[in-house]
Amino acid sequence: MDRREDVLQQIARIARSSRDFFVAVYPGVNDAEIRTAFAYIGEVKTQLLADLAPWVPQTEPDQADPISPAAIVAKMYTDAHKAFRHNVPAASASALSFGEEQLLRLLERAFEESCVPALNEVLKSYHPQLVICREAMWRLHARQAA
Repeated sequence: MDRREDVLQQIARIARSSRDFFVAVYPGVNDAEIRTAFAYIGEVKTQLLADLAPWVPQTEPDQADPISPAAIVAKMYTDAHKAFRHNVPAASASALSFGEEQLLRLLERAFEESCVPALNEVLKSYHPQLVICREAMWRLHARQAA
């Protein structure tokens, strides 16, 4: 697998972990603003995965690098899900902000390294949406600090 494929694989793994987290915890969240943010993030990640599918190589789960950024973020989402408190969703905000930031950085890296025009268009089209996802988690983090 070349560098571009590796970065795309990491993007897909983080997007999948993120989507799975937000979809799983969404039903128990009562705060309307947070529910809206979680629903939006889940939808963005679902669509991102679908749109990147033609360029993301399929790999076996045991072939994934256990110390890659994607593996670290995937573990973070798993841990956040286990510790998530629906009545205090902001308690997970730091971890969720980190996950969104890592995904955005990898997307930017993939855009810089790609020489495939169609892929670049897909990556470019998701940048603003992923910024919104990151900003939503930053706002959740700010709520925790307040």
